[in-house]
Amino acid sequence: MSGLLEGKVAAITGGVSGIGRAIALEYLKQGADVAVNHLGDDWSKQNFESMLKEVPQGRKLIDVAGDISQQETATKLIKETVDTFGKLDIFISNAGVCKFSEFLE
Repeated sequence: MSGLLEGKVAAITGGVSGIGRAIALEYLKQGADVAVNHLGDDWSKQNFESMLKEVPQGRKLIDVAGDISQQETATKLIKETVDTFGKLDIFISNAGVCKFSEFLE
């Protein structure tokens, strides 16, 4: 890999499945350390555990469980990322649920 993200730190919501998982794994391959958020249910935990097997040597992947629509989870994700890695360079809002409403509501 090119090391495009060498030394960077990313946090990704919805990061254990689908597009979020693919982004997280590619960022790791490109040299970033990554924190992923997921709901914390058994399915998500199993997906995270399987991701750990794909982490390249020298890279670090952590998880922060919780519902990202709750402010305390969002705060926890940022805090744990910075506490673990010392910084946060990239944030990807990828959680797979979207509540549609009128723009001004």
